Parts: sequence; structure tokens; C-alpha cells
Amino acid sequence: METINEKNFLRARRRQENRGGEQIQRFLRKAIRAAFHVLLITLFVFGGHRVYAYLLEAPMFQVREVDVEGYRKIPKQALLSLVPMEEMENLFTVRLKRIAKRFESHPWVEHVRVRKVFPDKICIQVEERKPIAILQLDEHYYIDSQGVIFSAAGEGDGYDYPFLTGLNRHVMEKEEEVAKRLIMKALELLRMTEREANHPLKDISEIHMEKRYGIKCFTQNGGLEIGMGWDDFSEKLNRLSFVWSDLQKRGLPAAAIDCSDPRRMVVKKAARGLETRRR
Repeated sequence: METINEKNFLRARRRQENRGGEQIQRFLRKAIRAAFHVLLITLFVFGGHRVYAYLLEAPMFQVREVDVEGYRKIPKQALLSLVPMEEMENLFTVRLKRIAKRFESHPWVEHVRVRKVFPDKICIQVEERKPIAILQLDEHYYIDSQGVIFSAAGEGDGYDYPFLTGLNRHVMEKEEEVAKRLIMKALELLRMTEREANHPLKDISEIHMEKRYGIKCFTQNGGLEIGMGWDDFSEKLNRLSFVWSDLQKRGLPAAAIDCSDPRRMVVKKAARGLETRRR
């Protein structure tokens, strides 16, 4: 018969009891840590809420000043009217994106930057659109270098920009891509004329756009007509500078210069016979 060693039996029983006690202790330690973490989170949330409520009610954080900078064309009062004062009782509750969106709705505002200056100030930096020309349709409209038509030109504005002519409402609405191409070509030429030194288009007053013949320009003094075609403006401007310098040296007034073909520029003299000079 097999006999059971009582000593070994008691040892196995004690090991089982010890394991059970260790498991209970580990469980209790985990429970205590979890309860401690919950307590900390509760205190943090409660304290944060109390602090936030205090900040919302604190008089020192009430918005007392709105500073607008960067405007030139737009009246300051018109910009201040865009500020939602009813939503600006406290600096912490001010929604900067909402203010920026309202400012960007103004036709003359291209970009805007809004920031909080603690404890009680809002700073708004405005970047206005810069007109490069006036598009003539049924009315006059300012247009920027990107081809954005953004505002009607007022009667008292002075119109100190070249006019873009040749388009109408029908073309703008029914042939949108054609109109856009014509406008961008005209603006491309206008930007180039600002970089070049010696040519008559420094005094440009009108750019006439034609679907078939391209770009035709007129100067302010003398009404000189210059045909530029559709493309290769840089090369044509270089040739035009040479031709213009030669005409000035010879004292020959010109009525028109056709630069459509840079290899064969045609000059129409402003003389009684309106003779044609070729270069």
C-alpha cells in the first residue's frame, strides 16, 4: 500500500493558501490604485471646471479693446462693424475663426489674421486686395493680379488704373473660359510692362481684349495704339523698346505700332500721309 506523507500534504495545502492570499493582496492594491486615479481625475475635472467658470466671470478678461491694422482703402468704421461685439464678452469665449470669416466676407479683404492679447484685447491684421486694373463691363469693377473681380469702382475713386475693355456680360457668362483667358493674358502683359524700362506702355491707359486678334493697348499720352497679339510678350516688349528708342532719336511721332509679329513690327507714323514704317 502507498502511504501519504502528512508533512508533504500540509506543505501543499499551505502553498495553495499562500497563493490565494497573494492574489487577494494584488487585487486590493490594483483596486486602491484605480480608486486613487479616479479620485485624482475627479478632483482635476472639478477643479478645472471651477477655474474655467471663474475665468469666464472674471472682469479682467472682458474684451475692452479691438485693434484693427493694415487697412488703407476700407474705412476703419466699416471694419469695426464686422466685429461681433455681442459674442465678445470674455476673451476666452471669443471664436477667432468666426471673426476672420466675417472679415474675409468683405470684398476688399484678401487675408486676415486675428489673435488674442491677454488680458482684454483682440488684434486684427487686415491685408487688402490690391487692384491692378479696372474691368469695364456694364459697370466698372476692380480686378486684382490673380484675376479676381472683387468690387465695383465708385465714381469718386479716381480710376487710377488701366482699363480692361472688350468684354461684356454675355461673354463673361456664356464663354467663361474664353473671358478668363483674355483677362489673364491682359494681366500678364500689364505685369510685364511694370518691369520693363523703356517702352511706351509704361504710360498704358487701356488694354482692349479681342477673341480673334488678341491684346491691343492704348497709351494715356498721345493715344498710341500698340497691338501685342496673344503671346511672346517678353520678346515683343524687348523689340518694342528698341523701336521706340529709335523713333524718339529720329523725332518721328507714331500713331500705332503693330507688335503681333516680333520679326516684322509695323509702325504707323502720326503724319499727314499716315505712312507706314517697317522694321
